[in-house]
Amino acid sequence: MKKLVVASILTATLTAGAAIAASHGADPIATRKNGMQGVGLAMGTLAAMAKGEAPFNEKSALSALKLMNYVAATFEQHFPEGSNSGGDTTAAPKIWEDMAGFKAAVAKLQTDTAAAIEAAPASAEALGPIMGSVGGNCKSCHESFRVKK
Repeated sequence: MKKLVVASILTATLTAGAAIAASHGADPIATRKNGMQGVGLAMGTLAAMAKGEAPFNEKSALSALKLMNYVAATFEQHFPEGSNSGGDTTAAPKIWEDMAGFKAAVAKLQTDTAAAIEAAPASAEALGPIMGSVGGNCKSCHESFRVKK
């Protein structure tokens, strides 16, 4: 059963990564939505392992962190002028009003996920501080740069 859960988590994370990569260059709203869906799956994977709801798997944890880092590394490219409406976007107007602040928030996520990858958490307990740091980035960015529906 544990192997099935780990395999499912890893498959979901990799599938999300493939969807993000395939959508590069397409509609920017769809691309950033795919990216955030991937980040959401990755956070869910990490949170489940950190809480003991899923067995810890080093490869799955590292894959989730790498997916988040990849999205952060390319995310700001998908907010060109004119992509602030349509496509049922939840991007707040503040992104275009404070692009420097938005880019700084995305860069912080990239830096923190890169540090987490370098740390290579080897246990559920090691995920706690990572979840605090990376999750704090997500929360902060969502509060500032996302429209709540």
